[in-house]
Amino acid sequence: MTCSEWYDRHQMRLKWRLSLLLMTISPTAKTFRTDSVWYILTISVFIALVTCTGYSLIHQQKQFLLKEKHKEISTIAYLKTSQLVQWRKERFAEGASIRANAMMARRINDYISGRENKKLRQEFKYWMANLIDLGEYSKGVLFTPDGKIIASDSDLNTPLSKHYFDLAAETAKEQELILSDFHSDAIGNSYNINLAIPIMILNGSHARCIAVLVLDIDPTKRLYPLIQAWPTTSSTAETLLVMREGNSVLFLNSLRHRNKTDTPFLMPLTDQNMPAVRAALGQEGSFDGTDYRNMSVLCAIRTIPGTKWGMVAKIDSSEVLSPLSKSIILVTIAGVVVVTTFVLGIFLLSLRKRAETLRKLLEMRKKSESELQDIQAGLEQQIIERTRDLTDINSLLRQEMNQREQLEQRLLRAKRLEAIGQIAGGVAHEVRNPLNAILTITEALFREKEVASNPEFEPFIMHIRTQVNRLVQLMNDLLDLGRIIPISNLQPINLYNVCRETLDLWKSTGMSKSKSGFLTSDNDDISILVLADGIKLQQVFFNLLENAGYHTPVGGKIIMQLTHNNHSKAKDIAVVQIIDQGSGIAKDKLSYVLDPFYTDRKEGTGLGLALVKHFIENMGGTVQIWNNCPPPGCTVEVCIPQFREELK
Repeated sequence: MTCSEWYDRHQMRLKWRLSLLLMTISPTAKTFRTDSVWYILTISVFIALVTCTGYSLIHQQKQFLLKEKHKEISTIAYLKTSQLVQWRKERFAEGASIRANAMMARRINDYISGRENKKLRQEFKYWMANLIDLGEYSKGVLFTPDGKIIASDSDLNTPLSKHYFDLAAETAKEQELILSDFHSDAIGNSYNINLAIPIMILNGSHARCIAVLVLDIDPTKRLYPLIQAWPTTSSTAETLLVMREGNSVLFLNSLRHRNKTDTPFLMPLTDQNMPAVRAALGQEGSFDGTDYRNMSVLCAIRTIPGTKWGMVAKIDSSEVLSPLSKSIILVTIAGVVVVTTFVLGIFLLSLRKRAETLRKLLEMRKKSESELQDIQAGLEQQIIERTRDLTDINSLLRQEMNQREQLEQRLLRAKRLEAIGQIAGGVAHEVRNPLNAILTITEALFREKEVASNPEFEPFIMHIRTQVNRLVQLMNDLLDLGRIIPISNLQPINLYNVCRETLDLWKSTGMSKSKSGFLTSDNDDISILVLADGIKLQQVFFNLLENAGYHTPVGGKIIMQLTHNNHSKAKDIAVVQIIDQGSGIAKDKLSYVLDPFYTDRKEGTGLGLALVKHFIENMGGTVQIWNNCPPPGCTVEVCIPQFREELK
């Protein structure tokens, strides 16, 4: 937006504010209609606020009722679970008492031995009949360990199911009390539980099982009444005992809201919102769900330890929320009273405001001219500030354009270097094999008798070998320039040892003649590990030492320094600096010395420093070079990531 457009827009705003002021000064019927609209909107908002407040109160009371009822149901579920656990303990205690009856064990042993058969059988029946009369059992059968029936409390008109014989055999084998799970002898029959008791007799120092007493527990006598008893007054609450049977949930006890003739009955496990289904699947907790009547209920679920049974305590949500009806009526009446009072107050306020408006009309007319002048002055000041802001924005845009142009130049340079590397790698692949062939054929010719014995050919032989080896090394460098170091080659390496070994290797070559090299560290800990390729890292330091030695004059010294003076401020970076005493690098060439094929040496290939940069960046590090201040010489800084145990 130009300054003229911005000025025109503000002139329009000034005219609009002037017309608005004139409209305010003129007490027309339109002004009063506008006030009426605002009053109506205010009353509407207040009614909405009162409605939301009433709804919030009802909602809070509802949540409180649900929370308290959930606590109550959870407590009842825990109580019923404890009663069931105690009931099972009592059954085991009764079984242990029967098992400890040594006199009856001896009588059973006499019967098995063949003495007094008829009299003993009658005695066994009388004994089992007494157990049934005193407890909650419905039937008793005495078996031999091999599954034969010795006696029962009554005549068996129908054959026993396979369940009894399997239970007797398992009890005789384990010689322990077994309280079975719910089972039915046939489809449509009621479900009951069996208590199997091994009858033991001492045989020297060991006891052996001579018989098994299987008692049918009738759950309708005590177990189901124990479960169904609800400790508080309720018209919908009930407690359910369920278990999983195949892909269905089996309701074991009679249900409050179904005919007793309908129980027990099965329902599929598909409805995960049904409390009985969750209980059969072994889940626990308190939640809202839908029961077998498709009614919304609050429920608590517990599993019975040592069994496949689940306990469900539930109550209809409608019964829990029934106290809310009275609260809703009271809140509604209070809301109507508050809204009526507020409307009357608004009406009185509007009358007072109209009278006050008429009184202030004359004062507003006098102040209008002064306000218009103030608006004009403020507009002029805004124009001045807007012009200054636009000038600052133009300056920032110019800086951003310059920075973008520099980034584009760097991108073009990077793409050019990438293309050079690809071409160089391709050329190296194509040239290295012919060079090897030339070297092989040349060596064969040099071993010919006429050539090998003629000293005139020796300078030519040495020259050919030197140049071919130089070309082979050049091709290898080109290939290295095009390769990426695999991550698997990066290993933890002691940086100080690599620097020391590389410096010793450089000193053993002719390049270090009449020059001295030193390795220093400003850190007492020389065991710093870096994550790098050891061979490539040594090649990097060797190339840098060789380059520093070339530029350092005779008698000069080269320092290889491990330092923490890292301007990058990275914490987990190891830094090595190679400092020479050469003539330095021209400022206009500093940004190119690490590029491929850039060199100022007569016999150089321009790949040494390029390989240094390529290898270090492949290891996750950086390379920088600058002239020493004060001169002479320059410094090459290599930054390499340190190895950390957590990076393994």
